[in-house]
Amino acid sequence: MAQTTILASAQTAATSSDITLAQGETRTVGIFSSAAIPDYFDFQVMVDTPGDDRQIGLLNNRSPALVISGPGTFRVKRPDISSGGVNAGVFTEG
Repeated sequence: MAQTTILASAQTAATSSDITLAQGETRTVGIFSSAAIPDYFDFQVMVDTPGDDRQIGLLNNRSPALVISGPGTFRVKRPDISSGGVNAGVFTEG
């Protein structure tokens, strides 16, 4: 399957579009940038719950991708990375 951008490359804090997976489905979610993202920036991978979203993983320069499994609705939160001087976005594949 082709890669899909779910959060356009930028430096501002933002949340990706939803990733909805059925039982047994998997998808790779990752970050991309034009240069190395400073180590102190963590993008939060969240799962939607009946209450608040809950963090299930982190994406960063050391761990730029992970595989998520359904069922569930997931999204990625980008922090404000303007002090790092690099644009970064989020993609899925699978």
